[in-house]
Amino acid sequence: MLSILPVSFETETSLSPKRLARRLDRDLVEHRPTINIMSQGRFMRKYRLETCFYGCRTSSTEFRLYHHQAKKRDGGSTGFYGRIEATDSGSRISGSFRKPAYTYVFGIVWTLVIALLALFSVSLKEYAAAGCFAALWAVGIWFMFSDNKKPMLRAYLEALPKNTEQDE
Repeated sequence: MLSILPVSFETETSLSPKRLARRLDRDLVEHRPTINIMSQGRFMRKYRLETCFYGCRTSSTEFRLYHHQAKKRDGGSTGFYGRIEATDSGSRISGSFRKPAYTYVFGIVWTLVIALLALFSVSLKEYAAAGCFAALWAVGIWFMFSDNKKPMLRAYLEALPKNTEQDE
């Protein structure tokens, strides 16, 4: 499924915000994805044969959550950018599923370069080449913005409140 636009998500949990933050710290492999390709490559090589959830807490109430599948290089995949809010019965996790910012930047650059090449082809009256560039653009956008990470991240977040016995 193409995930160009962010999708909002919200769930309730019986854990207090502090316990939920500790739970995330315990469950997640600490890694903050950046545009640095070397850092992403080292992380993907280190966990090459393991499937794991990784991410970081950016503050006491905000966090990022990603999923890495074994034998995949999925550094630009969809992540959950959420925050923890206190409620009367525990806490609420709210946020959105979206791609990292560098994926959007690369998508814009990709679109501009392909559009420039297609316009250049049209100016030379090479309509077949312009059609090929349009197809190349569509395939590139599909590969950049399609993945199946949302259901896995959603399942992890929805399973958090059900595991309260381990945290008490």
